[in-house]
Amino acid sequence: MRTFNILLISFLLSSHLVATTYYVSPIGQTSATGNFNDPLSFTSAIGKSLAGGDSIILRGGIYNLNTKQTISKSGNVTKALTIVAYQAENPILDFRWQTYGSSYPGISLSGSYVYFKGITIQGAGDNGMIVTGSNNRIENCVFRWNCDSGLQMKTGTNNLILNCDSYENFDYQTGGTAIPNFGGNADGFADKQYTNTGGTNVYKACRSWLNSDDGWDSYEKVGSTEYDSCWCYANGPKNYDMSNHIRFKTDSASWFKSFKNAEGKYIITNYGNGNGFKLGGNYTANNALVRNCVAVKNSVKGFDQNNNNGSMALYNCTGYLNQTNYGFSNKSYGSLIIKNSASLTSEKSNSFSSKTVTLSNNTWSVGNSCSETDFVNLDHTQMLNNRQNDGSLPEISFLHLTSNSNLIDKGVDLGYTFVGIAPDLGAFEYESLSANPTLTFSSFSSFYLHSAQSIILKGEFTQVDVYDLMGVKVFSQPNKINEIAISTQNFKKGIYLVVGSTGNQKQICTKVLVN
Repeated sequence: MRTFNILLISFLLSSHLVATTYYVSPIGQTSATGNFNDPLSFTSAIGKSLAGGDSIILRGGIYNLNTKQTISKSGNVTKALTIVAYQAENPILDFRWQTYGSSYPGISLSGSYVYFKGITIQGAGDNGMIVTGSNNRIENCVFRWNCDSGLQMKTGTNNLILNCDSYENFDYQTGGTAIPNFGGNADGFADKQYTNTGGTNVYKACRSWLNSDDGWDSYEKVGSTEYDSCWCYANGPKNYDMSNHIRFKTDSASWFKSFKNAEGKYIITNYGNGNGFKLGGNYTANNALVRNCVAVKNSVKGFDQNNNNGSMALYNCTGYLNQTNYGFSNKSYGSLIIKNSASLTSEKSNSFSSKTVTLSNNTWSVGNSCSETDFVNLDHTQMLNNRQNDGSLPEISFLHLTSNSNLIDKGVDLGYTFVGIAPDLGAFEYESLSANPTLTFSSFSSFYLHSAQSIILKGEFTQVDVYDLMGVKVFSQPNKINEIAISTQNFKKGIYLVVGSTGNQKQICTKVLVN
């Protein structure tokens, strides 16, 4: 019996050493094998006995779902449980027929070490996705048209949200007609009303727009949150036209019919707050690191303290056309640090009050200024351009600096990568325009010699190229000598990128001012 028990335990421990892959599709069946040509339904696949190393691969198309889908299985620290789209296909989990209400999120992710990628979640009766697990990676996903926040974090920690979009989420029944508060809950990303002091949730390269409440909301969050290279746009619109909303048929008879106007449209007033990055609330302590983030045209504040009692560090951020770009107004709570940041055009003045305040090297600092002429482009609709094929943020010229901008090299070194003698002010270092090559930045001998009207470059390179700030190549020459003088007689005044390529394809760049 002892030998049998040992063999049984060994079998159980080893039975999952071989990872299993299940394919699912919109027409998948509960009884299917889960092979490529015999796909499962999504609900059946997530109900399998899953573990680290296993994969669920979603084929493209619309998955019609009307009940909460719970992902409770976990991976482990060495092998994630993978739930991803098949190649470049676009699977859409559509919950439009789900009951409206707080008990009806689309996806409930309670598992940990789950890799969730390339999936759209739309039309849920509450949150598009609610996460209570930890150490998950949610990447290249879209959360839209849900009846509460697109993505809600609750009790989890050390989650990475990467290259995700959340937009037009609207809780259109909150408060009812007696005490209407329509839109008062639905944020793009909600990381609020819980404690995660054991780690940090990180949002990187995510976008949030036209949500009824806030872009990001950390109300009553206790713990730490990092927002890195994220964009907030036009959150808190005045109203929503629900005439063509995907849930119109679901709730038409019970709700939308009450809002039909004389033109035959179904318009619902929005009572949401309309902030971009809301960093806390109700005097709890959310330690927030916000860097290289952009807040534009949000109806109230771009960056909002909301009585946060934690530390708030904003580095290289930009606020533009919000009612107030930076709103920190409680001098009794919180620790505020803002450095290398920019503020351009707002209806109301910025406020910078907290219990402790450190402001340094910003556009409103003594000796600095910021105007429209500092920027290549002010077309804010570029923020909604399509993402790149790998899911990264679109390459845009909006809010990028001109070659003669007063914001170049006016920052202080904060330990992050920059080009030139010092960081620039605002969210975008000048080299990141779309036409510029992919570069590895390092220091080498490169300078402008005014008397010779030449750029002098010293170093062993197989190719030398020079680009202007719009990404146009203005000079190119193979180079196998240690020093080259590049004539600038036909160059306009401004900043240029000098790129030296080595034999191993490494590209090294410096910035040179031609004046």
